[in-house]
Amino acid sequence: MEPHRRAQSVDSMFWMRLVLLLCALLMIGGIRQTEAGVVYETPTEFLASGDFNADGNIDVLVLDKATGNARVGYQDTNGILYWSAPLVTGLENATGCAIGRFLQTNRDAVAVTSPDLNRIKLVDLSNTNVAGSPVVITTSGLGPHSLVGLKKPLGGVGNSFDHLLSASSYNNLPSERLDLTSFSLGASSPAGQFNENGIFARPNALQLGTNAFDFAMGLVRGTNDTLHIWQFTNSPGLLTTYSNLPPLSDYAVGRFNGETLPRVAFYVPGQSNISIVQLTNISGALSFGTSIAISLTNAIEGVYYVAGTNGDGSLQVQFGDGIQGIRLPGNSPILGAAYRNGSGATGLVPLTNDKFALLTAPTGTVTSVHAQVMQYNGNGYTQISAGDLPAISSHTTRANVWLFQKEPFVSSAPGFIASLSSPDWSTLVTGLPGSLNVRKESDAGASTGLGNASTNSPGAPPQGAAYGVPDQYLDSISLFSYASPRPAEPVVVTITPPPASYPGPIQVSFSTLNASDKVFYRTGPTNAWQQYAATFQLTNDTTVQYYGTNSSANSRSSLVSAKYLLASNNKGPEQPLIVDPFAGTNNPPIFNTNQVTISYNGTIFYSRRSGTTGSIWSIDLDGAGDDYITSGIRPRVSHDGQWMAFLREGNPFAGQGNIWVRNLVSGLEQRILVNTNSIVSYDWDLSGTNLVIDYACKLWRLGLNGSLALLPLNENCADVAPVVNPLDGRLAYFNLNPNALNPGISVTTPDLATGVHFNLNVFGASWPSWSPDGQNLVFVDSNDYSSVDKGTNLYLVHSDGTGVHQMTRLNAAPNGFPHGAIWSPSGDALVSAGTVNGTNGLYVLPLFDDVCACTALRLPTTPGDPIDFVGSIAVAAAPQPQFGKPGLFIRLDPNDVVVYWSTNYVGYVLEATGNATVTSVWSTVNGPYIPSGFFYEHREPKTNLLARQFFRLRFGGLALNAPTLSIHVETNQLVINWSTNATGFTLESKTDVSPATSWTTVSGPYTISGSLMEKRKAISSQQSQEFFRLRKP
Repeated sequence: MEPHRRAQSVDSMFWMRLVLLLCALLMIGGIRQTEAGVVYETPTEFLASGDFNADGNIDVLVLDKATGNARVGYQDTNGILYWSAPLVTGLENATGCAIGRFLQTNRDAVAVTSPDLNRIKLVDLSNTNVAGSPVVITTSGLGPHSLVGLKKPLGGVGNSFDHLLSASSYNNLPSERLDLTSFSLGASSPAGQFNENGIFARPNALQLGTNAFDFAMGLVRGTNDTLHIWQFTNSPGLLTTYSNLPPLSDYAVGRFNGETLPRVAFYVPGQSNISIVQLTNISGALSFGTSIAISLTNAIEGVYYVAGTNGDGSLQVQFGDGIQGIRLPGNSPILGAAYRNGSGATGLVPLTNDKFALLTAPTGTVTSVHAQVMQYNGNGYTQISAGDLPAISSHTTRANVWLFQKEPFVSSAPGFIASLSSPDWSTLVTGLPGSLNVRKESDAGASTGLGNASTNSPGAPPQGAAYGVPDQYLDSISLFSYASPRPAEPVVVTITPPPASYPGPIQVSFSTLNASDKVFYRTGPTNAWQQYAATFQLTNDTTVQYYGTNSSANSRSSLVSAKYLLASNNKGPEQPLIVDPFAGTNNPPIFNTNQVTISYNGTIFYSRRSGTTGSIWSIDLDGAGDDYITSGIRPRVSHDGQWMAFLREGNPFAGQGNIWVRNLVSGLEQRILVNTNSIVSYDWDLSGTNLVIDYACKLWRLGLNGSLALLPLNENCADVAPVVNPLDGRLAYFNLNPNALNPGISVTTPDLATGVHFNLNVFGASWPSWSPDGQNLVFVDSNDYSSVDKGTNLYLVHSDGTGVHQMTRLNAAPNGFPHGAIWSPSGDALVSAGTVNGTNGLYVLPLFDDVCACTALRLPTTPGDPIDFVGSIAVAAAPQPQFGKPGLFIRLDPNDVVVYWSTNYVGYVLEATGNATVTSVWSTVNGPYIPSGFFYEHREPKTNLLARQFFRLRFGGLALNAPTLSIHVETNQLVINWSTNATGFTLESKTDVSPATSWTTVSGPYTISGSLMEKRKAISSQQSQEFFRLRKP
């Protein structure tokens, strides 16, 4: 199938100018001979040329895609390259690179980008030891992926700065956009945005004459590729196209035989054919002529155009181990002698006058190691100079201090902020969050090693940085990276919950460090971007893309993709706790005597009444683990389970308590508000970092730092106990003042500006609580202005105030639920503190589909002070997906070889083979694998080992069925057994099965008997019965 050639019609005045320009070229007899600004691309590097130090000589740039580090070979007049140290651009995984005079008028700079960075960095490379501070520009296009520098693309005289064209692909439809940016005296400004119909890749500038304006050319990817040439004068648009190219094509462009217009050489890397097509001007229309086909004997890795004298250049074809030149005298291809240097060719950078820099590396190395400047005479090559490139990174370019919002070895979502370099080896980070100090040591070489410890201050820490991790985190934990320092994002965005697999629909929200920052997101690549305003629900597998902006600084954060997998049925077996490198391993000890472990089924937080003090407790929804936490009353836990707010000091039962918060992970507590008026209750907003409280006759937002912000809603002085809708952030609250404008229960609009009163016709309606889906409320009756502590019966009502249903029918005091109830996480039950039939306790009221409650079930709480208030049910975050492979370790004991791995990795099978090749057969090493501390162990006697033996772990899956207990009696002993596959379970017992009796842990050790775990217990003649169960935390 022949490629199609098509010319686009444009403004007639433009074509008149083009014809005049082409005529002028014929008289001038040449175009620009320098190849500065041309960028070639290999799988691992960008290769380009430019005058980076303003000495008039064309220099060589090799930019590593993975690290973003640049290595510049500054060329002197004799063709010798003097290489810089690795220069940090501050961008990892670069996908776009351009060269041009973006920052200064007398020398070139490099522009780099990637879709995830979501912006473009301009870097000066004139200094041989350190790159200039990146200048960041933000275009209209989202997710820029390709760049090209253009000289005077708008025509006319223009200024001495170049333009930058960027292609982006994460926009609203049409998704592919081209943004043209102009520069002047260090400032950038948009010069137009244009739609493309496909991914615009491999862009380069096309110039048709000396001092003429540039066109932009690039390949539009698709089932078949198409070359597009864009012009930006008059009516910008496509100038011409060349279609029907094979997918994943590449090209080189240049002039031969003194011709006025260039030719384009098309090829597909990995194939052996080149098609050379002439650009032609027929009646003032630019189009493509016929093609010349060249077949080679070896697979092509790259094709480069090297300019010669008098407009006659050559193509240099790169193979795996060398290069070969092609000229076109008389329109007939002539191949010169191949040059093979014995090592792998990694690329080529064209210079001028038939010169180029050939880049090579030892076989198996994919990045450039050696460079030699060569000159081609049409038949063979002459070497002008040769030398080694510096390493891609050095001790001064590698990040070795990492800053986070939370302790990364404790939190599964620590919130990475930035990284920096404090050479050579960092050992301690102190001063955060107010200041930043790094203790570090210098590397004196292999014979001496590290020493000369000192402390430096890299500067003020970025906003949000509260924890720092050095190279030497602990004596037994060292961290090292080749990555360059990563500066802090201009806008830090946190998504909640973190991306993972979840058992069902979830509510997603965003938060930022600054209230003025904005978040934009979309829930699929074809959906439109929208500004975040309220929590939204996901019901299907979805990838959420998001970024933040700060209008005051005109900045934009990186674009992040969060992938959520949502199961269609109930949660399956729990996954092992396996986290990514920044999320930590086994937690370091936390000196917290009352640490709360939140259950996957839900953990209830409640308080007891004791004088004017009170105490706060937690118990799992299934009745396990009733534990004292701290003193205080009315606990409310944030949605992420990190913070618990409560009242303490003064007389909190009379509204005189101060507000405290407790970090449920560390156990640290702090007072955030001294109450000088009256506080009834509060709730966490959807960000999880602010409380909505009633205080001093108004409703406020209270930050963790104690800052108060008045809400726009202020209708009645006695509006109290606001609770936040988990779906859209609306508030429900109550007012028992008989003289109030709207006594009873009200619900705000989502903007919290207006309250809508419910006409419930229920005396003393108070203490509302939202259902998990935000569609219903539960409340209690019988409270009044004199007391909010004497509620009796529970009711349900829809979120619009309709459909009131009475749920309980209790007689008057002492029976009742004084402060209403809250919902179970699944919405199928209510949980309340109260008294039923004269018995105080914590009650669960299951709900049926007809919204009727069945018999209240009392949880087995510890005997003690009366239970007064239930505030929250926190659910442990769904287990994170496995990010990495489990570590397998081997040690040598006196008689055995011991193979061991972490007990965090459940469901893995050990396998062995005598020869680890692709075709090797692996045999299962039968268990059971013996738990030893934090590891499973398999012991292999030395006498049984082969001459060499390899081991591996293979995931065999997790058992879907719950483990089974078996019990039998031996002489004076009770023997309890369960399968060794049921790892992580704890044996518990109690003397009767009534809800009032608590389960207690049967302490180990548990022994292994064959394939069974075993616990033996002496039989007591004083005990008539005992019940056992297995429980997994």
